[in-house]
Amino acid sequence: MAPIRVGLIGLSKTGWAPIAHLPYLKATDKFEIVAVQNSSVESARDAIKLHSLSESTKAYGSSEDLANDPNVDLVVCSTRVDRHKACIVPSLKAGKDVYVEWPLGKSLADAEEISSFKKQGLAIVGLQGREAPIIATVKDFISSGKLGDVISSTWTGYGGMGGDVAQEEYAYFADKSVGGLCSPSTADMRWTGFRKPIAAPSSNLPRRMAPSFPTNILRRTMTPSSSMARWPPPSLCSSQCTEDPPFKGTPALDWRILGSKGELRVTASGVFLQIGYPDQKIEFFDASADQVTEVSVQTDKWDETLPQPAGNVARVYELIAGDAEGKKSLCSFEDAIERHRFLESLEG
Repeated sequence: MAPIRVGLIGLSKTGWAPIAHLPYLKATDKFEIVAVQNSSVESARDAIKLHSLSESTKAYGSSEDLANDPNVDLVVCSTRVDRHKACIVPSLKAGKDVYVEWPLGKSLADAEEISSFKKQGLAIVGLQGREAPIIATVKDFISSGKLGDVISSTWTGYGGMGGDVAQEEYAYFADKSVGGLCSPSTADMRWTGFRKPIAAPSSNLPRRMAPSFPTNILRRTMTPSSSMARWPPPSLCSSQCTEDPPFKGTPALDWRILGSKGELRVTASGVFLQIGYPDQKIEFFDASADQVTEVSVQTDKWDETLPQPAGNVARVYELIAGDAEGKKSLCSFEDAIERHRFLESLEG
């Protein structure tokens, strides 16, 4: 079968595209990068050369030119969220398949506007945490019945910005007006990718509690350094994320799922399970045996052949190239809008 021809938007020297998308795309015969679009044709040419792509790869400086390329089947957008609309709407209008990183838009309204241009082509958002082996392992463990009936879930994490003061180059992540990830619902941005594959709550939505620290100069655009969300009964789920470092010697992520037969604990040195960490692990406390054991995390060939940030993205691409049934687990634009709505409700 002929490879799916990819037009990649946002291939920089460093950043998410080269560390998460490129390793798989260069290693597979299911996809072929045929075009790169950056802020200018010159920048795109530099990226093609820097990353040793084929000399036949087209270089574009505008989204319209990329959208008009008949040799591009799939447009992949890996840019800042406030640039998503300008980057992908032309390709959506052209009926191309589109894969854009999360979040879809810088706000719910922005995401809904972007989605309104979608036609019949595949349109998905990069919530690759759904495909993470550690998440699949948690899901399968719960489904096995070993945990019993799920009673509650408590997610606590350190966001990684460094506390009440952060370096100036991270200002984008703290600027809610352009969709920066350190919004008042920071923790839930990270949690939302896992809600559906594990156990989605009912129609009851959580409400964010008041921030425990004041905003600072860098985060003056409504970005408190701590946020908490709770689902009302009977869901009994809570998530809390702080931008202050964790207590020394404790994991940056501590996620516990209490069941009628014991408790499951997921820990890692960071909260981004969609990326993965070498030290991430799952432990199970068996109440009847009064014993804690480690649960083996599922692995596949991508864990052995690709760097960790690229593994879950590779699994997304495999689903894109697969059958219709597999595509159902991908995050559609409709799924993304549901999550945008969920996140904005936390601020109500």
